[in-house]
Amino acid sequence: MQMRAWLFSALRSSYGLKSAFSVCLSITLAFCFVFPAQSVFARETNAVISQNQFLSSDFPRLFKSKQFEKALKLLDRLLKQYPQDPLLQRYRGLTLDKLNRRQEAIAVYKQILIAHPDHAPTRLFLGLAYAREGQRDAAARELRWVAENSGSSEYRHWAQAQLTRLRQLGRKSGKRVVKKPYLAGKVGVFYDSNPLLIPSDENLSSREKEDGADYSIDLKLGYPVLLRKDRRLDLQYVGRELLHDGGASRVDFSSHGVALDGKRRLFLGKRSFLLGARYDFKANFLRSDLFAVINRVLFSADSSFFPKTRTHLYTRFSYSNYGPDGIRPSESSRDGFRGGLGVIQYFYYGRDARSYVFLKQEGSFSETRGDNFDRVGSLSRLGLHTPLEFLGATDLDLSVGFDYGTYPEFSSLSVLEPDERRDIRSDYYGALTHHWSSKFATRLFYRFINSDNDNGFYERDRHIAGAEVVFSL
Repeated sequence: MQMRAWLFSALRSSYGLKSAFSVCLSITLAFCFVFPAQSVFARETNAVISQNQFLSSDFPRLFKSKQFEKALKLLDRLLKQYPQDPLLQRYRGLTLDKLNRRQEAIAVYKQILIAHPDHAPTRLFLGLAYAREGQRDAAARELRWVAENSGSSEYRHWAQAQLTRLRQLGRKSGKRVVKKPYLAGKVGVFYDSNPLLIPSDENLSSREKEDGADYSIDLKLGYPVLLRKDRRLDLQYVGRELLHDGGASRVDFSSHGVALDGKRRLFLGKRSFLLGARYDFKANFLRSDLFAVINRVLFSADSSFFPKTRTHLYTRFSYSNYGPDGIRPSESSRDGFRGGLGVIQYFYYGRDARSYVFLKQEGSFSETRGDNFDRVGSLSRLGLHTPLEFLGATDLDLSVGFDYGTYPEFSSLSVLEPDERRDIRSDYYGALTHHWSSKFATRLFYRFINSDNDNGFYERDRHIAGAEVVFSL
Protein backbone atom coordinates (compact mmCIF):
# COMPACT_ATOMS: atom_id res chain seq x y z
CA MET A 1 0.00 0.00 0.00
CA GLN A 2 2.92 2.33 0.71
CA MET A 3 4.29 1.75 -2.80
CA ARG A 4 0.86 2.29 -4.36
CA ALA A 5 0.30 5.59 -2.49
CA TRP A 6 3.70 6.99 -3.47
CA LEU A 7 3.36 6.04 -7.10
CA PHE A 8 0.00 7.64 -7.68
CA SER A 9 1.03 10.76 -5.77
CA ALA A 10 4.29 11.10 -7.69
CA LEU A 11 2.78 10.43 -11.08
CA ARG A 12 -0.07 12.85 -10.55
CA SER A 13 2.26 15.67 -9.55
CA SER A 14 4.71 14.85 -12.33
CA TYR A 15 2.26 14.55 -15.21
CA GLY A 16 -1.09 16.01 -14.22
CA LEU A 17 -3.46 16.17 -17.18
CA LYS A 18 -1.11 17.86 -19.65
CA SER A 19 -1.69 15.36 -22.41
CA ALA A 20 -3.51 12.12 -23.09
CA PHE A 21 -0.23 10.34 -23.78
CA SER A 22 1.30 11.43 -20.44
CA VAL A 23 -1.75 10.41 -18.44
CA CYS A 24 -2.01 7.01 -20.10
CA LEU A 25 1.70 6.45 -19.53
CA SER A 26 1.46 7.47 -15.89
CA ILE A 27 -1.44 5.15 -15.09
CA THR A 28 0.25 2.29 -16.90
CA LEU A 29 3.45 2.72 -14.92
CA ALA A 30 1.49 2.80 -11.70
CA PHE A 31 -0.02 -0.58 -12.47
CA CYS A 32 3.41 -1.94 -13.30
CA PHE A 33 4.47 -1.24 -9.72
CA VAL A 34 1.20 -2.16 -8.06
CA PHE A 35 1.38 -5.52 -9.85
CA PRO A 36 5.17 -6.09 -9.75
CA ALA A 37 7.14 -7.25 -12.72
CA GLN A 38 7.96 -10.67 -11.31
CA SER A 39 4.69 -11.88 -12.85
CA VAL A 40 6.27 -11.32 -16.26
CA PHE A 41 10.03 -11.59 -15.79
CA ALA A 42 11.79 -14.42 -14.00
CA ARG A 43 13.38 -12.93 -10.90
CA GLU A 44 16.68 -14.20 -9.61
CA THR A 45 18.07 -13.77 -6.11
CA ASN A 46 19.63 -10.31 -5.69
CA ALA A 47 19.07 -9.62 -9.40
CA VAL A 48 16.39 -6.97 -8.86
CA ILE A 49 15.88 -4.13 -6.44
CA SER A 50 13.35 -4.64 -3.66
CA GLN A 51 10.43 -2.33 -3.10
CA ASN A 52 11.87 -1.11 0.22
CA GLN A 53 15.21 -0.33 -1.39
CA PHE A 54 13.54 1.56 -4.19
CA LEU A 55 11.31 3.62 -1.86
CA SER A 56 14.18 4.45 0.47
CA SER A 57 16.30 5.78 -2.41
CA ASP A 58 16.11 9.41 -3.56
CA PHE A 59 14.53 8.48 -6.89
CA PRO A 60 10.87 8.91 -5.80
CA ARG A 61 11.56 12.40 -4.47
CA LEU A 62 13.58 13.45 -7.53
CA PHE A 63 10.98 12.07 -9.95
CA LYS A 64 8.08 13.69 -8.10
CA SER A 65 9.81 17.09 -8.07
CA LYS A 66 10.64 16.80 -11.79
CA GLN A 67 14.39 16.76 -11.25
CA PHE A 68 14.80 14.32 -14.09
CA GLU A 69 18.52 14.85 -14.70
CA LYS A 70 19.35 13.91 -11.10
CA ALA A 71 16.81 11.09 -11.22
CA LEU A 72 18.52 9.67 -14.33
CA LYS A 73 21.95 9.75 -12.68
CA LEU A 74 20.57 7.92 -9.66
CA LEU A 75 18.95 5.30 -11.90
CA ASP A 76 22.26 4.73 -13.65
CA ARG A 77 23.92 4.07 -10.28
CA LEU A 78 21.14 1.67 -9.26
CA LEU A 79 21.42 -0.15 -12.59
CA LYS A 80 25.11 -0.78 -11.91
CA GLN A 81 23.97 -2.76 -8.86
CA TYR A 82 20.97 -4.34 -10.57
CA PRO A 83 21.79 -4.32 -14.31
CA GLN A 84 19.05 -6.84 -15.20
CA ASP A 85 16.21 -5.17 -13.30
CA PRO A 86 13.53 -4.59 -15.97
CA LEU A 87 11.56 -2.13 -13.84
CA LEU A 88 14.57 0.16 -13.41
CA GLN A 89 15.22 -0.11 -17.14
CA ARG A 90 11.67 0.92 -17.98
CA TYR A 91 11.86 3.84 -15.57
CA ARG A 92 15.10 4.87 -17.23
CA GLY A 93 13.29 4.91 -20.58
CA LEU A 94 10.48 7.00 -19.08
CA THR A 95 12.92 9.48 -17.53
CA LEU A 96 14.75 9.86 -20.84
CA ASP A 97 11.41 10.50 -22.51
CA LYS A 98 10.60 13.25 -20.00
CA LEU A 99 13.97 14.83 -20.82
CA ASN A 100 12.94 14.86 -24.51
CA ARG A 101 15.66 12.31 -25.25
CA ARG A 102 13.12 10.09 -26.92
CA GLN A 103 15.44 8.30 -29.33
CA GLU A 104 17.43 7.07 -26.31
CA ALA A 105 14.18 6.10 -24.57
CA ILE A 106 13.10 4.15 -27.66
CA ALA A 107 16.47 2.37 -27.70
CA VAL A 108 16.01 1.35 -24.03
CA TYR A 109 12.55 -0.10 -24.73
CA LYS A 110 13.83 -1.96 -27.77
CA GLN A 111 16.66 -3.46 -25.69
CA ILE A 112 14.14 -4.76 -23.16
CA LEU A 113 12.03 -6.30 -25.94
CA ILE A 114 15.01 -8.23 -27.30
CA ALA A 115 14.89 -10.39 -24.18
CA HIS A 116 11.14 -10.12 -23.57
CA PRO A 117 9.37 -9.55 -26.93
CA ASP A 118 5.89 -10.28 -25.56
CA HIS A 119 5.97 -7.82 -22.65
CA ALA A 120 2.90 -5.65 -23.25
CA PRO A 121 3.78 -2.70 -20.93
CA THR A 122 7.11 -2.14 -22.66
CA ARG A 123 5.47 -2.25 -26.09
CA LEU A 124 2.87 0.25 -24.85
CA PHE A 125 5.61 2.63 -23.61
CA LEU A 126 7.47 2.21 -26.89
CA GLY A 127 4.33 3.01 -28.87
CA LEU A 128 3.70 6.16 -26.83
CA ALA A 129 7.31 7.25 -27.24
CA TYR A 130 7.04 6.77 -31.01
CA ALA A 131 3.82 8.84 -31.02
CA ARG A 132 5.43 11.68 -29.06
CA GLU A 133 8.33 11.59 -31.50
CA GLY A 134 5.93 11.93 -34.42
CA GLN A 135 6.49 8.42 -35.84
CA ARG A 136 2.81 7.59 -36.19
CA ASP A 137 3.14 4.37 -38.22
CA ALA A 138 5.61 2.88 -35.74
CA ALA A 139 3.41 4.02 -32.85
CA ALA A 140 0.31 2.43 -34.40
CA ARG A 141 2.21 -0.84 -34.95
CA GLU A 142 3.20 -1.16 -31.27
CA LEU A 143 -0.14 0.01 -29.89
CA ARG A 144 -1.99 -2.38 -32.22
CA TRP A 145 0.14 -5.28 -30.95
CA VAL A 146 -0.86 -4.46 -27.37
CA ALA A 147 -4.54 -4.07 -28.28
CA GLU A 148 -4.56 -7.47 -30.01
CA ASN A 149 -2.19 -9.54 -27.87
CA SER A 150 -2.03 -8.25 -24.30
CA GLY A 151 -3.44 -10.53 -21.63
CA SER A 152 -4.48 -7.47 -19.59
CA SER A 153 -7.78 -5.79 -20.41
CA GLU A 154 -6.42 -2.51 -19.00
CA TYR A 155 -3.51 -2.47 -21.44
CA ARG A 156 -5.79 -3.39 -24.34
CA HIS A 157 -8.18 -0.53 -23.53
CA TRP A 158 -5.37 2.01 -23.15
CA ALA A 159 -3.73 0.93 -26.38
CA GLN A 160 -7.03 1.08 -28.28
CA ALA A 161 -7.75 4.54 -26.85
CA GLN A 162 -4.42 5.80 -28.15
CA LEU A 163 -4.99 4.20 -31.57
CA THR A 164 -8.33 6.00 -31.74
CA ARG A 165 -6.63 9.25 -30.79
CA LEU A 166 -4.06 8.81 -33.56
CA ARG A 167 -6.84 8.28 -36.11
CA GLN A 168 -9.09 11.13 -34.95
CA LEU A 169 -6.67 13.91 -34.20
CA GLY A 170 -3.85 13.04 -36.60
CA ARG A 171 -1.37 14.92 -34.45
CA LYS A 172 2.33 14.20 -34.39
CA SER A 173 3.33 14.54 -30.77
CA GLY A 174 6.56 16.31 -30.00
CA LYS A 175 6.30 18.71 -32.93
CA ARG A 176 5.35 22.35 -32.53
CA VAL A 177 1.66 22.92 -33.21
CA VAL A 178 1.09 25.73 -35.73
CA LYS A 179 -2.22 27.52 -36.15
CA LYS A 180 -3.24 28.04 -39.74
CA PRO A 181 -6.51 28.43 -41.65
CA TYR A 182 -7.94 25.48 -43.55
CA LEU A 183 -10.48 24.87 -46.29
CA ALA A 184 -12.44 21.69 -46.91
CA GLY A 185 -15.32 20.93 -49.19
CA LYS A 186 -16.91 18.95 -51.98
CA VAL A 187 -18.34 19.77 -55.38
CA GLY A 188 -20.80 17.44 -57.06
CA VAL A 189 -23.27 16.86 -59.83
CA PHE A 190 -26.04 14.27 -59.59
CA TYR A 191 -29.34 13.17 -61.07
CA ASP A 192 -32.45 13.41 -58.89
CA SER A 193 -35.51 11.53 -60.13
CA ASN A 194 -37.98 13.30 -57.87
CA PRO A 195 -36.74 16.54 -56.23
CA LEU A 196 -38.82 18.33 -53.65
CA LEU A 197 -40.72 21.08 -55.46
CA ILE A 198 -42.56 24.17 -54.34
CA PRO A 199 -46.30 23.58 -54.95
CA SER A 200 -47.71 25.29 -58.00
CA ASP A 201 -51.26 24.95 -56.67
CA GLU A 202 -53.00 24.65 -53.30
CA ASN A 203 -52.12 20.99 -52.80
CA LEU A 204 -49.61 20.08 -50.10
CA SER A 205 -47.04 18.97 -52.66
CA SER A 206 -46.40 19.11 -56.36
CA ARG A 207 -47.88 16.13 -58.14
CA GLU A 208 -45.91 16.76 -61.32
CA LYS A 209 -42.72 14.76 -61.77
CA GLU A 210 -39.81 17.03 -62.73
CA ASP A 211 -36.56 15.11 -62.59
CA GLY A 212 -33.28 16.77 -63.48
CA ALA A 213 -29.67 17.43 -62.62
CA ASP A 214 -28.51 18.99 -59.36
CA TYR A 215 -25.24 20.87 -58.79
CA SER A 216 -23.95 21.13 -55.25
CA ILE A 217 -21.11 22.98 -53.54
CA ASP A 218 -20.27 22.48 -49.85
CA LEU A 219 -17.51 24.54 -48.22
CA LYS A 220 -16.03 24.80 -44.75
CA LEU A 221 -13.45 27.49 -43.99
CA GLY A 222 -11.96 27.41 -40.51
CA TYR A 223 -9.28 28.69 -38.19
CA PRO A 224 -8.19 27.17 -34.83
CA VAL A 225 -8.42 30.08 -32.41
CA LEU A 226 -7.27 27.71 -29.62
CA LEU A 227 -4.98 24.77 -30.33
CA ARG A 228 -3.36 22.75 -27.57
CA LYS A 229 -2.54 19.11 -27.02
CA ASP A 230 -5.70 18.38 -25.06
CA ARG A 231 -8.13 21.00 -26.36
CA ARG A 232 -9.12 22.83 -29.52
CA LEU A 233 -11.56 25.55 -30.56
CA ASP A 234 -12.27 26.36 -34.23
CA LEU A 235 -14.12 29.28 -35.78
CA GLN A 236 -15.73 28.19 -39.05
CA TYR A 237 -17.73 29.44 -41.99
CA VAL A 238 -20.04 26.76 -43.41
CA GLY A 239 -21.77 27.25 -46.76
CA ARG A 240 -23.86 25.21 -49.18
CA GLU A 241 -25.24 25.91 -52.65
CA LEU A 242 -27.69 23.58 -54.39
CA LEU A 243 -28.60 24.54 -57.95
CA HIS A 244 -30.86 22.79 -60.45
CA ASP A 245 -31.34 22.67 -64.16
CA GLY A 246 -34.33 24.31 -65.79
CA GLY A 247 -36.76 21.55 -64.95
CA ALA A 248 -36.49 22.07 -61.22
CA SER A 249 -35.24 25.63 -60.90
CA ARG A 250 -37.95 26.38 -58.35
CA VAL A 251 -35.90 24.78 -55.56
CA ASP A 252 -32.51 26.49 -55.84
CA PHE A 253 -31.23 26.54 -52.26
CA SER A 254 -28.31 28.11 -50.40
CA SER A 255 -27.15 28.16 -46.79
CA HIS A 256 -24.56 30.33 -45.06
CA GLY A 257 -23.50 30.15 -41.45
CA VAL A 258 -20.82 30.43 -38.81
CA ALA A 259 -19.87 27.91 -36.14
CA LEU A 260 -17.76 27.50 -33.02
CA ASP A 261 -16.49 23.92 -32.72
CA GLY A 262 -14.66 22.88 -29.54
CA LYS A 263 -13.02 19.60 -28.47
CA ARG A 264 -11.42 18.54 -25.19
CA ARG A 265 -9.51 15.36 -24.32
CA LEU A 266 -9.69 14.16 -20.73
CA PHE A 267 -9.50 11.01 -18.63
CA LEU A 268 -12.14 9.69 -16.25
CA GLY A 269 -10.42 7.04 -14.23
CA LYS A 270 -8.56 4.89 -16.74
CA ARG A 271 -10.75 5.77 -19.72
CA SER A 272 -10.03 8.44 -22.31
CA PHE A 273 -12.86 10.65 -23.58
CA LEU A 274 -12.98 13.14 -26.43
CA LEU A 275 -15.67 15.70 -25.56
CA GLY A 276 -17.16 18.00 -28.17
CA ALA A 277 -19.35 21.11 -28.13
CA ARG A 278 -20.52 23.01 -31.19
CA TYR A 279 -22.70 26.04 -31.89
CA ASP A 280 -24.07 26.79 -35.39
CA PHE A 281 -25.89 29.80 -36.78
CA LYS A 282 -27.31 29.33 -40.27
CA ALA A 283 -29.38 31.44 -42.65
CA ASN A 284 -31.07 29.40 -45.38
CA PHE A 285 -32.30 30.89 -48.66
CA LEU A 286 -34.80 29.46 -51.15
CA ARG A 287 -34.84 31.08 -54.60
CA SER A 288 -32.75 33.95 -53.10
CA ASP A 289 -35.42 34.68 -50.44
CA LEU A 290 -34.71 34.13 -46.74
CA PHE A 291 -36.27 30.78 -45.90
CA ALA A 292 -35.16 29.95 -42.36
CA VAL A 293 -32.83 31.08 -39.57
CA ILE A 294 -31.49 28.26 -37.38
CA ASN A 295 -29.54 28.26 -34.11
CA ARG A 296 -28.20 24.86 -33.04
CA VAL A 297 -26.03 23.43 -30.27
CA LEU A 298 -24.49 19.95 -30.33
CA PHE A 299 -22.71 18.07 -27.53
CA SER A 300 -20.82 14.79 -28.00
CA ALA A 301 -18.49 12.34 -26.28
CA ASP A 302 -16.26 9.65 -27.84
CA SER A 303 -14.57 6.77 -26.05
CA SER A 304 -13.52 3.16 -26.47
CA PHE A 305 -15.20 0.83 -24.00
CA PHE A 306 -14.09 -2.43 -25.63
CA PRO A 307 -11.12 -3.41 -27.83
CA LYS A 308 -11.50 -2.40 -31.49
CA THR A 309 -14.59 -0.31 -30.83
CA ARG A 310 -15.52 3.36 -30.55
CA THR A 311 -18.69 4.79 -29.05
CA HIS A 312 -19.99 8.22 -30.10
CA LEU A 313 -22.71 9.74 -27.89
CA TYR A 314 -24.40 12.97 -28.90
CA THR A 315 -27.31 15.28 -28.25
CA ARG A 316 -28.52 18.16 -30.43
CA PHE A 317 -30.89 21.04 -29.81
CA SER A 318 -31.99 23.81 -32.19
CA TYR A 319 -34.43 26.66 -32.60
CA SER A 320 -35.69 27.48 -36.11
CA ASN A 321 -37.60 30.48 -37.47
CA TYR A 322 -39.17 29.91 -40.90
CA GLY A 323 -40.57 33.37 -41.57
CA PRO A 324 -44.31 33.66 -42.54
CA ASP A 325 -46.48 31.39 -40.41
CA GLY A 326 -49.45 30.96 -42.74
CA ILE A 327 -53.08 31.88 -42.26
CA ARG A 328 -53.47 29.77 -39.09
CA PRO A 329 -50.14 29.99 -37.15
CA SER A 330 -51.36 27.88 -34.23
CA GLU A 331 -51.51 24.95 -36.67
CA SER A 332 -49.29 25.78 -39.66
CA SER A 333 -46.23 27.49 -38.13
CA ARG A 334 -43.01 25.46 -38.22
CA ASP A 335 -41.12 27.81 -35.89
CA GLY A 336 -39.91 26.12 -32.75
CA PHE A 337 -37.53 23.73 -31.03
CA ARG A 338 -36.08 20.50 -32.35
CA GLY A 339 -33.76 18.05 -30.66
CA GLY A 340 -32.39 14.57 -30.55
CA LEU A 341 -30.36 12.13 -28.48
CA GLY A 342 -28.35 9.38 -30.14
CA VAL A 343 -25.47 6.93 -30.12
CA ILE A 344 -23.24 5.57 -32.90
CA GLN A 345 -21.30 2.40 -32.17
CA TYR A 346 -18.29 1.52 -34.36
CA PHE A 347 -16.74 -1.97 -34.60
CA TYR A 348 -13.28 -2.07 -36.25
CA TYR A 349 -11.83 -5.14 -37.93
CA GLY A 350 -9.35 -6.31 -40.54
CA ARG A 351 -5.74 -5.41 -41.12
CA ASP A 352 -4.79 -2.13 -39.40
CA ALA A 353 -8.42 -1.88 -38.19
CA ARG A 354 -9.24 0.29 -41.22
CA SER A 355 -12.61 -1.40 -41.81
CA TYR A 356 -15.60 -0.91 -39.57
CA VAL A 357 -19.30 -1.53 -39.15
CA PHE A 358 -21.45 1.09 -37.41
CA LEU A 359 -24.87 1.11 -35.80
CA LYS A 360 -26.75 4.37 -35.19
CA GLN A 361 -29.85 4.93 -33.09
CA GLU A 362 -31.46 8.31 -32.42
CA GLY A 363 -34.61 9.53 -30.76
CA SER A 364 -35.89 12.95 -31.83
CA PHE A 365 -38.62 15.48 -31.15
CA SER A 366 -40.01 18.75 -32.52
CA GLU A 367 -42.02 21.20 -30.44
CA THR A 368 -43.28 23.97 -32.70
CA ARG A 369 -45.60 26.95 -32.57
CA GLY A 370 -47.97 25.14 -34.93
CA ASP A 371 -49.43 21.89 -33.61
CA ASN A 372 -49.28 20.28 -37.06
CA PHE A 373 -45.47 20.13 -36.89
CA ASP A 374 -45.02 18.73 -33.37
CA ARG A 375 -43.21 15.45 -34.00
CA VAL A 376 -41.81 12.44 -32.12
CA GLY A 377 -39.61 10.04 -34.03
CA SER A 378 -36.68 7.66 -34.18
CA LEU A 379 -33.89 6.97 -36.66
CA SER A 380 -31.93 3.72 -37.09
CA ARG A 381 -29.00 3.17 -39.44
CA LEU A 382 -26.55 0.34 -40.19
CA GLY A 383 -23.42 0.92 -42.24
CA LEU A 384 -20.14 -0.54 -43.47
CA HIS A 385 -16.84 1.09 -44.45
CA THR A 386 -13.96 -0.91 -45.89
CA PRO A 387 -10.94 -0.31 -48.15
CA LEU A 388 -10.92 -2.17 -51.48
CA GLU A 389 -7.22 -2.86 -51.76
CA PHE A 390 -7.53 -4.48 -55.19
CA LEU A 391 -8.67 -1.06 -56.47
CA GLY A 392 -5.80 0.84 -54.90
CA ALA A 393 -6.65 3.63 -52.46
CA THR A 394 -10.40 3.09 -52.82
CA ASP A 395 -12.99 2.83 -50.04
CA LEU A 396 -16.47 1.31 -50.14
CA ASP A 397 -19.31 2.72 -48.03
CA LEU A 398 -22.71 1.08 -47.70
CA SER A 399 -25.56 1.96 -45.34
CA VAL A 400 -29.27 1.57 -44.85
CA GLY A 401 -31.53 3.62 -42.57
CA PHE A 402 -35.10 3.70 -41.35
CA ASP A 403 -36.80 6.88 -40.10
CA TYR A 404 -40.18 6.89 -38.37
CA GLY A 405 -42.07 9.89 -37.00
CA THR A 406 -45.56 10.68 -35.75
CA TYR A 407 -47.43 13.99 -35.41
CA PRO A 408 -49.63 13.56 -32.31
CA GLU A 409 -51.34 16.99 -32.55
CA PHE A 410 -51.95 17.01 -36.30
CA SER A 411 -55.30 18.30 -37.54
CA SER A 412 -55.98 18.18 -41.29
CA LEU A 413 -56.46 21.37 -43.27
CA SER A 414 -57.57 19.34 -46.31
CA VAL A 415 -58.87 15.88 -47.11
CA LEU A 416 -55.87 14.19 -45.48
CA GLU A 417 -56.86 12.03 -42.53
CA PRO A 418 -55.05 12.91 -39.26
CA ASP A 419 -53.77 9.37 -38.73
CA GLU A 420 -52.11 9.47 -42.18
CA ARG A 421 -49.77 12.34 -41.24
CA ARG A 422 -46.61 10.46 -40.32
CA ASP A 423 -43.15 9.79 -41.69
CA ILE A 424 -42.12 6.30 -42.77
CA ARG A 425 -38.91 6.48 -44.74
CA SER A 426 -36.18 4.04 -45.73
CA ASP A 427 -32.86 5.29 -47.10
CA TYR A 428 -30.21 3.24 -48.96
CA TYR A 429 -26.75 4.59 -49.78
CA GLY A 430 -23.64 3.29 -51.53
CA ALA A 431 -20.40 5.04 -52.53
CA LEU A 432 -16.93 4.35 -53.94
CA THR A 433 -14.28 6.90 -52.93
CA HIS A 434 -10.83 6.94 -54.51
CA HIS A 435 -8.13 8.88 -52.65
CA TRP A 436 -5.66 10.38 -55.12
CA SER A 437 -3.81 12.00 -52.22
CA SER A 438 -4.43 12.73 -48.54
CA LYS A 439 -6.24 15.93 -49.53
CA PHE A 440 -7.98 15.03 -52.78
CA ALA A 441 -10.54 12.32 -53.59
CA THR A 442 -13.31 11.54 -56.06
CA ARG A 443 -16.53 9.72 -55.26
CA LEU A 444 -19.30 7.93 -57.13
CA PHE A 445 -22.52 7.41 -55.19
CA TYR A 446 -26.10 6.21 -55.42
CA ARG A 447 -28.96 6.81 -53.01
CA PHE A 448 -32.53 5.55 -52.97
CA ILE A 449 -35.16 7.08 -50.66
CA ASN A 450 -38.56 5.49 -50.25
CA SER A 451 -41.28 7.40 -48.38
CA ASP A 452 -44.25 5.11 -47.97
CA ASN A 453 -46.74 7.04 -45.87
CA ASP A 454 -50.02 5.43 -47.01
CA ASN A 455 -51.28 8.70 -48.49
CA GLY A 456 -51.05 10.49 -51.81
CA PHE A 457 -49.54 13.68 -50.47
CA TYR A 458 -46.36 12.46 -48.77
CA GLU A 459 -45.63 9.20 -50.58
CA ARG A 460 -42.65 9.48 -52.94
CA ASP A 461 -39.57 7.64 -54.19
CA ARG A 462 -36.25 9.25 -55.14
CA HIS A 463 -33.26 7.89 -57.05
CA ILE A 464 -30.15 10.05 -56.66
CA ALA A 465 -26.88 9.18 -58.41
CA GLY A 466 -23.81 11.23 -59.20
CA ALA A 467 -20.19 12.12 -58.60
CA GLU A 468 -18.31 14.35 -56.15
CA VAL A 469 -14.85 15.84 -55.80
CA VAL A 470 -13.72 15.99 -52.15
CA PHE A 471 -10.80 18.22 -51.21
CA SER A 472 -9.01 19.98 -48.35
CA LEU A 473 -6.33 22.68 -48.23
